[in-house]
Amino acid sequence: MTAPTLIDRAIAVVAPVRAAARVQARASLAAFSALSGHGNGPQDAASRGGSRWWSPFARSAGADTLPTLGIDRAKSRELARTSPIAAGAINTNVDRIVGTGLALVAAPNRHVLGWSVEQASAWKRAVQAEYSLWADSPACDQEQTLNFYELQALVLRAALESGDCFSLLPDARRTPEMPYALRVQVLEADRIGNPLGMLDSDTIAGGVRTGPNGAPQACHIYDRHPGAGYVAGGKMLAGQWVDYRGPSGRRRVLHHLRKLRPGMPRGVPYLAPIIECIKQLGRYTEAEITAAVISAAFTVFIETDTGDAAPVFDGTQDGGSAGPEIGLGNGAIVGLAKGEKATIANPNRPNPNFDAFVVGVVRQIGMALGLPRELLIKEFNASFSASKAALLDAWVYFRGVRTWLARSFCQPVYETWLAEAVAIGRVSAPGFFADPLLRWAYTRAAWHGDSMGSISPKDEVAAYAAAVEARFMTRERAEWELFGSDYDETFDRKAEEQDRLRAANLLPVPKAGAAAPQDPQEPPAP
Repeated sequence: MTAPTLIDRAIAVVAPVRAAARVQARASLAAFSALSGHGNGPQDAASRGGSRWWSPFARSAGADTLPTLGIDRAKSRELARTSPIAAGAINTNVDRIVGTGLALVAAPNRHVLGWSVEQASAWKRAVQAEYSLWADSPACDQEQTLNFYELQALVLRAALESGDCFSLLPDARRTPEMPYALRVQVLEADRIGNPLGMLDSDTIAGGVRTGPNGAPQACHIYDRHPGAGYVAGGKMLAGQWVDYRGPSGRRRVLHHLRKLRPGMPRGVPYLAPIIECIKQLGRYTEAEITAAVISAAFTVFIETDTGDAAPVFDGTQDGGSAGPEIGLGNGAIVGLAKGEKATIANPNRPNPNFDAFVVGVVRQIGMALGLPRELLIKEFNASFSASKAALLDAWVYFRGVRTWLARSFCQPVYETWLAEAVAIGRVSAPGFFADPLLRWAYTRAAWHGDSMGSISPKDEVAAYAAAVEARFMTRERAEWELFGSDYDETFDRKAEEQDRLRAANLLPVPKAGAAAPQDPQEPPAP
């Protein structure tokens, strides 16, 4: 970037606009000289991109994203509503990452707590039962419409479409049916913005206020959505600041964004890199459909020597009700006036190259979204190994986003809920509020979701069974990854089934030459 000279700075004192024009003109001249070979050599031209019309500036994360964030959100949501590709990409994310919901698996660190395996298992069962009382009910939602697992899907969808979203954690009145006061209120990204639309500054940007070290401290929440379509008392952008944590350290606001650059104050929509590409592809698809409809209509033009159309075609008469009618049918013979000739309009549709072109563009869209083409368009017609590789590659992305969702939303909410459960005496956790290490040990948890799915279940079950037999994997993890179910939750049912089969003498008979399975209730053979 061209630096202002001493003369430029002197002019800027009395005529800043003219000084800025001088600097801009000198920068343009330097860029033209570099591109035409009169600068500092080929490397200088290459450093500017090698393009006459491409001259980006190195700006901060906020300067790059905040000015266009509003229109990017609007375009992203519009595509999510109207574009098959955009809607499919977001739905695939939500279905694969959240699915039926990320389930709590309490995992207290028993070594720090000094517990035995039996103590840890008993505490885990008690906490998960209490948590289900809160999470399974729509009462956990401030709006009383979704349970905790449905809120997970809402948070992910809002973050994908808008770039980020926020969750308030207010307290409500306890009831006999719901002994917990904690509630969750998910706010769309537009509800957070600078007071009265003020310009961004070093400490306030995108409605988020940061401290001296750059850590976010509070967000400004509008009283109503700015795009609600109505203004109450002229206070469309009126709102209030809400601290991320209260005086006691309790979380009050959660900001759900995937930070892509240092100092990034707000998130950008998932579709942002390919918004225009998807829109143009939609326009192209609509044009091809329109052309196919016209082709199906079998349009006929009548050519005359004089250039005057026959009365039935010139728009002055209705061929269907007033005036002569010319119809086309099987084996029909239509007489035309002298000098008239029928010409069939053939737009050559459907376009034989349409599918190949769309698939080629979708492949690039999938690269930007982290989704293989097969998964994006739901078409698995390649080989087994190619389909398996596509699913594995997609699962790497899904697992990363699932981990982000658990850390950004599920775990903070669980820790806030557990603190309330301990405070009101529904969960026993000695030392929870006295020692930070003990509190950390109590709040450890895993968040398992639906399994990846299987292309060849027989082979994959055999591989997991071999890994468990070789002590490379626990049965708990194998059951989660294969079927998305909790081994501890299903253990009692499996044991009951085994006992019933044994009592009815229906246990499988071992194959000839194979060692008989050892009954866990019998002593091992000598």
